[in-house]
Amino acid sequence: MSQPSSPRPFLRLLEPPAKTFLLLGPRGTGKSTWLARHFPRATTIDLLHTDTLFRYRADPALIRTDLAHLQPGDWAVIDEAQKVPELLDEIHGLYESRRINFAITGSSARKLRRADVNLLAGRAIRCDFFPLAWAEIRRPALLPACLEYGTLPPVLSDSAHAADTLVSYVGTYLQEEIAAEALTRNLQPFARFLQVAARHHAQLLNVERIAQQAAVKRRTVDTYFEVLADTLLGFRLPALRLGLRAREAAHPKFYFFDAGVARAAAGWARETMPDEWRGYSFETLVLGELRAYNAYRRKDRQIFHYSVTGGFDVDFVIETEKKVLTKPPRFVAIEAKASAHWKPAWSGHLAAFGAHRHVTATYGVYLGTKTMVDDHVTVLPFAEFSRRLWAGEIF
Repeated sequence: MSQPSSPRPFLRLLEPPAKTFLLLGPRGTGKSTWLARHFPRATTIDLLHTDTLFRYRADPALIRTDLAHLQPGDWAVIDEAQKVPELLDEIHGLYESRRINFAITGSSARKLRRADVNLLAGRAIRCDFFPLAWAEIRRPALLPACLEYGTLPPVLSDSAHAADTLVSYVGTYLQEEIAAEALTRNLQPFARFLQVAARHHAQLLNVERIAQQAAVKRRTVDTYFEVLADTLLGFRLPALRLGLRAREAAHPKFYFFDAGVARAAAGWARETMPDEWRGYSFETLVLGELRAYNAYRRKDRQIFHYSVTGGFDVDFVIETEKKVLTKPPRFVAIEAKASAHWKPAWSGHLAAFGAHRHVTATYGVYLGTKTMVDDHVTVLPFAEFSRRLWAGEIF
């Protein structure tokens, strides 16, 4: 009897730098797999292995002996360096004295922050790593799974067990990233906060409301959001204020890095999700595409949202050109709709925003199949939007 074929691997679009770099990304995004593909002959030190972890925590200087066989220009991989941040001083010394190149991964910037400044001051490149972008997936049959459970590689590779994988992911995050690293003194209030914050995924950030619902002090909630950002589980999307309307929102939105992880953290991994969540999930998918392209192509463009209290909003506004002296900034606006049919009202809102002199283009992205121009808004199916984005045609 023939064996079932294994799923075809996803081809990641990040190209490795030619010199020492720090690769930061949440767990489960595929950093180790990517490194194994690009650096198959590198000496690897995996700090997720308990014996290796304890050995280097006891004596970080052991890395000098362990890498004594390497020649100038050779590569060493240090996986999950935040587990022993003291290693970065040794790595710095080896790089300076012996010109060994290092690929250093981390899923938390919290413990690396102080050493990170020293390491990255012109000596190493920072690279950010994300869940799968659609340009890396490109399998139409997987789009429903992306909307339901996000785009983590282990989830899409085994979508039949997606809910189990995501529940396990959140549990591992709480135990290994939060409890084991002592990022909070008490895990129980953080777990309550995590669930409430996940239920506000992709919405305007209201810290007081979240604090009230989680029964946690507001000051503590501020700290918890910093923990989410430092451990790369979530991030703030800042508001853009252009002075177009009197009630432009100043609050950021908060997104988890993956809609499937947000769903599991909210306690909804096995629930049937309403259309409202489908909208948030599609927004996250589009935003993930923008973030991956922005980082992997070294665009370094700021991404905002634009909202008017009691009025309309624009999901994503990318600053394609910064203000330089008297030269004004330039923006591209994008609205994501989880619908197979594009409504003219959506174009009206975008066109009104696009009339601002600093907005150079407006795009609607949806789940339909027709490309069109409606009221000066270019409306694109999601796959076509992804193609044009990675071709450099959006920004």
